[in-house]
Amino acid sequence: MSKFKAALQSQVGRKLITGITGLGLVLFIIVHLLGNLSYFGGPEAINTYSHTLHELGGLLWAARLGLLVFFLFHIYLGISIWLEKRRARPVGYESYNSRGVPSRQSWSARSMIITGVILLVFVVFHLNTFAFHDFQTTVINGVEMHDVHARLTEVFQHEVYTISYVLTMVLLGMHLRHGVWSSFQSLGWMSRNSNPVVYSIAYILGLIIAVGFIGLPVSIYFGLV
Repeated sequence: MSKFKAALQSQVGRKLITGITGLGLVLFIIVHLLGNLSYFGGPEAINTYSHTLHELGGLLWAARLGLLVFFLFHIYLGISIWLEKRRARPVGYESYNSRGVPSRQSWSARSMIITGVILLVFVVFHLNTFAFHDFQTTVINGVEMHDVHARLTEVFQHEVYTISYVLTMVLLGMHLRHGVWSSFQSLGWMSRNSNPVVYSIAYILGLIIAVGFIGLPVSIYFGLV
C-alpha cells in the first residue's frame, strides 16, 4: 500500500497507473462494442446477450461498480496529471515543433482532459438511458427478458440523442487514439523503432471503435436495420 501511495504522489507513478487503468477500460469498451453489434443479429441475439448478463445478478452489479470506480479513478488521475502540468507551465506553448521525429502533440493529445470530462458526462446520461431504465419485456424461447432491442430502436430514432451519441463517439475515438499510445509509452512497452507502429495501431483502433459505435445509431436512425 505504501508503494501504491508513493506512486500516486509522483507524476511518473500517476502516469503509470493511468496507463494501466486506461488499457483496462479499452478492453471493456471493446467487449461493450461487440455486445452492441449483436443488435444486427436481430432481437433474439441482443436480448439473449443482455439476459445472459443480467442472469449474473450480484456479479453484474459488482462488475458495474468496479468499472465505475475504475473509470472515476482514471479520470481523477488524468485531471491530477493535467493540473500538475499546468502548475509546471502556467503559460502554454504557442506552437508545437518536433526535433527530428514527428510530433505526437496532435489535437487528440492536447484535448485529452476535455474529451475525458465529456466522456464522463456521457457515461452518466448513458447509464440513465439504458442501465437504469425500466425496460419493457419480451419472451424468447419461453423466457421473459428485457427488450433491449426495442429500447435501442426507440432511443436512436430520436435525432438529438443520436447526434450527441455520434459526436461523443468521435471524441472517444480521438481520446483512444492518443490514450492507447500514451499508455504503452507510460508502461515502457515501446522502443524508438516500435513507436510509429504503436501510434499507427492506436490510430486504427480508435477509428475502428468509433466507427463501430457510430454504425449502430446511424443504421437505426436511417432505418437501415
